[in-house]
Amino acid sequence: MPLFRFEFHENVKTDNIAVELVDHEAALAEAKRAAGEMLVDSAIDRSDHAGWLIKVYNDSDELIGTIFRGDLFKMEE
Repeated sequence: MPLFRFEFHENVKTDNIAVELVDHEAALAEAKRAAGEMLVDSAIDRSDHAGWLIKVYNDSDELIGTIFRGDLFKMEE
């Protein structure tokens, strides 16, 4: 399976995590899931993480997507 790299940013780059997933769609879905957990955590600890985002890179180190906090509030079609 391909390896995808997730970069977590909160004003500055904070973490890199590599995960094997089936394809880029699965990687972006996993990034959205992780972003949802971050949103819940920020609500629980009452912190403002308005500037955070997650960048997703494929195994060729090409950026395939960016998940912003606001993306979680957009309605799915």
